[in-house]
Amino acid sequence: MKIGISVYGAHKLVPEEGRTVAKIMRKAAGIGFDGIDLGYYWGEDKKAEFAEAKAIAEGEGIEIANYICGNNFGNAAAESAEKLAAEIDKVRTALDEAAFFGCKVLRVFGGGYGLNWDEYSGKIADALAACVEAAEKNQVVMALEDHGALCKNSKEQLFYINKVNSPWLRANSDIGNFWFPGGELPEDGVFALAEYTAMVHVKDYQLINNTHVAVPVGEGVIDFENCFRILANADYKGWLTLEYESGIGDPKQGITTSLVNMRKFAIGC
Repeated sequence: MKIGISVYGAHKLVPEEGRTVAKIMRKAAGIGFDGIDLGYYWGEDKKAEFAEAKAIAEGEGIEIANYICGNNFGNAAAESAEKLAAEIDKVRTALDEAAFFGCKVLRVFGGGYGLNWDEYSGKIADALAACVEAAEKNQVVMALEDHGALCKNSKEQLFYINKVNSPWLRANSDIGNFWFPGGELPEDGVFALAEYTAMVHVKDYQLINNTHVAVPVGEGVIDFENCFRILANADYKGWLTLEYESGIGDPKQGITTSLVNMRKFAIGC
């Protein structure tokens, strides 16, 4: 399995003032990642930045692995039909952009913070279904992440996958998120979704004073060797993507440590 990093997390490598996707990509390449997931931190001139990103990927030897979208169908549905339509359009646009970069997978969210499952889960499923045609047109699979709210664990991800019933909707298994905020053992979440997994996010936590604290991969308590083995046994061939969220210490050191440990844990996978 190849090791990548999400632009969300890799952004910590570049100071906020003057931060660009190009600078983030070069920093990630310099550390040694095989690929990077794009989708956030674009400026006003996307056309020029997209062309630059492609050139950097080729010149620096870092693949544009996957694409990410920060949609929130649940809360948009609670606000208005117009807001929900805009969120659906956001995902459709992200599918177009993913295809432009040659990405085969787009990470998406369900959303729905503070909302009732019975009232809004069906609306989230309908919104995901409304994006299937665009996904098929672009030949890009949507990977639904366990990300809190009304899609926080493998059971809820499987609800949406089965409800939509399309090969263009699969799972992003965020291994750390299964535990927090999902309340599920990471190994259990990975196993439950293994056959549906199109994308994997890797982050680690320690439990300090009953609080989940993000740390570099390998410095927390999650058993990544077992999680990666479960994925390999299910014939997962996609990327292992670091989503670095630790606020402890120097980000470059923490990200470098995470990469070293991810490669170690993935040996034989």
